[in-house]
Amino acid sequence: MARKRAAMTNATIDYSRLVKARDIKAQAEARARGPSEITLLQAMIVVGEEKWAEAMAIAEDASYPWAMRAALRGATVLVRDSETMDTLAFLLGFSPEETDRLFLDAAQVRL
Repeated sequence: MARKRAAMTNATIDYSRLVKARDIKAQAEARARGPSEITLLQAMIVVGEEKWAEAMAIAEDASYPWAMRAALRGATVLVRDSETMDTLAFLLGFSPEETDRLFLDAAQVRL
């Protein structure tokens, strides 16, 4: 009985498409932190009127850098790892964990 010989084929691996364990972990951590962007209105609703007003009063102080005041006034979207968000978190007195919570909670606000 003659055996059929399987045809040998060459396989090419596209290593650029492989997902490494550290990348999977980083993606999971990013998902746990919530979205990378929220709207300013979503943030305002979660923070609340009183605390938001306190932070904006500080931001409007003439001693505060003009560019940061302008960035906060002109923002419609907050990007997690931006200087504007870092400034806002500072003004609100938020820790990194509280900032994560803000993004998670704000993402649940439907406008």
